[in-house]
Amino acid sequence: MTVAAQPPVIVLPGITATGLEDFYPIPPEEVWTAVLTKHFDRISLHPDDVRYEALEPARIQPRQPFGIIYEDLVDALRHDLTRRHDRPTPVFLLAYDWRQDCRATSMQLDSFIDEVLARTGLLPHYRDADNKPFPNMRVDLVGHSMGGLIIADYLVRMRDAAKKKVRRVVSIGTPFQGSLDAIAKVTTGMGSFTEAPPRDREREAARTIPAIYQLLPTFSAAIQPDPGLPGDIFSVGTWQPTILQTLAEYVRQHKARIEAEDLFTNYLTAAKEFRVKGDSLNLGNVLPEGRDGWMAIVGVGAPTRQLAKVIKYQGKPWFDIPEPLDLWDDDHQSPVTGDGTVPFLGACPKPSVLEKGRLVCVSPDEFGLLEIRDRVLAKTAGFHAALPTVNLVQRLTIRFLNPRFDTDLKARPAPGVTKPVWPPALKIEVLS
Repeated sequence: MTVAAQPPVIVLPGITATGLEDFYPIPPEEVWTAVLTKHFDRISLHPDDVRYEALEPARIQPRQPFGIIYEDLVDALRHDLTRRHDRPTPVFLLAYDWRQDCRATSMQLDSFIDEVLARTGLLPHYRDADNKPFPNMRVDLVGHSMGGLIIADYLVRMRDAAKKKVRRVVSIGTPFQGSLDAIAKVTTGMGSFTEAPPRDREREAARTIPAIYQLLPTFSAAIQPDPGLPGDIFSVGTWQPTILQTLAEYVRQHKARIEAEDLFTNYLTAAKEFRVKGDSLNLGNVLPEGRDGWMAIVGVGAPTRQLAKVIKYQGKPWFDIPEPLDLWDDDHQSPVTGDGTVPFLGACPKPSVLEKGRLVCVSPDEFGLLEIRDRVLAKTAGFHAALPTVNLVQRLTIRFLNPRFDTDLKARPAPGVTKPVWPPALKIEVLS
C-alpha cells in the first residue's frame, strides 16, 4: 500500500546544541544554555557511573534545542513539506542529552520514532480508507553534526526495527570520521563550544563527557606521531599525561571506586566501538532506496583543523594541533578544507557506507544576499553551527525529502569529483 502523505520528519541537533536543566531543584535550574549559562561543574559526569552527574543529588535532563540554529530549518520543513494547511506534515525536534554515550541516544531515537509514528497516526490525513493509521508509514530523519552519527548508529544497532520505520535520511555537517576539535576539547578545553578562551573547569568537564571521545578523528593522516611515538587515538598511551592527572584528581575528589586509567580506557574503548559500528553501516540493508536514500551535506570553504601531531614534551607524548587551514581555492579540488569544525576528510563516510561522489558540498559563498542574520551567526558561532540556517541547505533537504519541489538548485561536488552520483531525488545542477 502506498502512503499518500508526506512522512513525518525528526530533526536531531548536534553536540552541545540542546539546553540542559537540573530537575532536582524546584523549580528546575538551567545548567547549560546557548550563551549565558554554562555550569561546567554541574554537567560533569560521575566516574563510577557516567550516566549520572558527579555532583549529586541532581537530575539533569535535556530541554529544547537552541532555536537560533534550528527554528528556521524546522519552520521551513513544516511549511514546504505541507501541501495543504489542513494536512500538516509533522516535524519534530529530538532534544537529547548530548553528554551521554551516543549509543544510548540511538536507543532513545528508536523510542522517539515510535512516538512520532503513533502521534502522526492520529491525524486524519495519515489514515487509510478504513480510518486506520497507514500500516507502512515511516519517518524521515535529518541529523546535524553528531545527530547524523546517532542516526547511523541507530540504523546499524536497530537494523531490523529501522528497516520498517525509516524512509530517507539527511545528514548535515556530520563528522563520520571525526573532528580534530574533539582532541582540542579534551586537551585544552571546551573553548570553541563557548566562543571564549578555555578554562580549567571547561577542560575538566570535557574530559568526563563520553560523547566528545566519540567524535575523535579516525581518517587517514589525522594523527601524525613523531618517530617512536604512539599514534593510536584510542590508546591511553597516545595521550598526554595531563589527561590522566585530571581524571585521577576527579576520581579522588568524588571518592570513586574506579581507577583513573580504567576510566580513561573505558571512554576510549566505548568511542572505538561506536565508530567501528558506524563504519559497518550498509544502507542497502536498511533503507528502502539504499544509498539513494541518504543525502550527506558537507560544509567546505572554511579554515578547519586538519591534523594533530604527537610530539615528545618532557619525555612524554603531547598533542600539537596546527592552525586551521583552508585550501578551497578557485578550482575547488583541494580536500584541505572543511566547515570550521569538521574537516572535509572527517566529513567523508567510509566508501563502503557512502561514496565521496555522493556528497553534496556547501560553502559560505552560498549564503544569500538576504541571509544577513545567518552570516552573522556563521561569523560568531562558526559555519559548522550555522549550516542548518543556510537557505541552500534547507532547500536541498526539502527537495530530497519531497522531489515535487522543482525549484532550480545548484550545489558543489566533493573535491576531486567531476561527475557526482547525487541521489536521483535531488535533480540539481553542478555549481561551477
